[in-house]
Amino acid sequence: MTMENINTLHQFLQAAGVQYQVFDMGRRVTPIDPIEFAQIEAMTTPYPYPRNGHAWLGILFWNPQESQEHFIWFLKLPVDEQGLLNPAARSQFLQTVVDGLGRDPTAPMTETQQEGLKSNPFIFAPGQEKLAVFHARVNLQLARPASIYFEHCQSYLKGQMGWDNWQQVGLQGLADILARLTESQARQELPVAIGQMPPQPLAALASVAENFPCGDEMAAAWLQLMQEGSNDAINQMALRGLAGADKALAKAIDLALPHASADTLVVIAARCWGPLSQPQRMMAYLERLATEDKELFIALYSDLVSMPSLRQQVLTAIRTPQRSTQLAAAIGHLMQLVRT
Repeated sequence: MTMENINTLHQFLQAAGVQYQVFDMGRRVTPIDPIEFAQIEAMTTPYPYPRNGHAWLGILFWNPQESQEHFIWFLKLPVDEQGLLNPAARSQFLQTVVDGLGRDPTAPMTETQQEGLKSNPFIFAPGQEKLAVFHARVNLQLARPASIYFEHCQSYLKGQMGWDNWQQVGLQGLADILARLTESQARQELPVAIGQMPPQPLAALASVAENFPCGDEMAAAWLQLMQEGSNDAINQMALRGLAGADKALAKAIDLALPHASADTLVVIAARCWGPLSQPQRMMAYLERLATEDKELFIALYSDLVSMPSLRQQVLTAIRTPQRSTQLAAAIGHLMQLVRT
């Protein structure tokens, strides 16, 4: 394949002879299959997890002959209202790379080239939580050891250090544990820890756990916290911890929705959207959202309707005649803004 025939990142990385893995970095750190990514770039498939009108991508690539070295791009590429990638933005980034590195993305860069890439408008820096999860996944994928924080975190989660001695437990250690979770940790140690940890480390655990599958025992521990605590901060932690457990997450949303605060509604839309595909739950969510201020309604409606997996359910819900006067008023305000 010649450079003249290369129009996509998938084609470019294939032609360079590197292996690569794409992750969504916008909502949860979620791997995207290379075949699906090629379809997204070909605009035959919408981007599954848009946020704020963009696809937030973490692209890991490496030369299989030199797997000790790896390379990362964090890209923010615009998508349209249907979730389809903006090809012009992608091509602009690709042209920058080709101009600087030719056809080898693993070539050493000069300081000027490095600075040029950092200042590229499509490059972004992920937050600490997502970066920790990303690095944990990268090390696992490349068969590398966990970080130096792993063993300390492991001791804490076993209860060996005392639950109040959490100050040295970092996000990277938690991410490494969840990326390499053993059966005994998933079924015994972590469910016990969830019930014992103080709020600060528990919130850190939840912010990392949302990016990984959640087994039955851990899901039961998060749900028990909600049922016992029933306060907003605990609900948000538990919802985030349950983001990778579909059945338990649906139950958690049903528990949280009747008295959900604005922050809880944001967590559900941003991290826990899957169960909202059920029409009655979507309706209940929008009804609760309509009790908040109009700006929040518009922001979260826009967020949900941008998700390809939820778009039809959102549009159906706002058209249903069986809606409260509050929801009708919120939708009316939204329509008025659209018209103006």
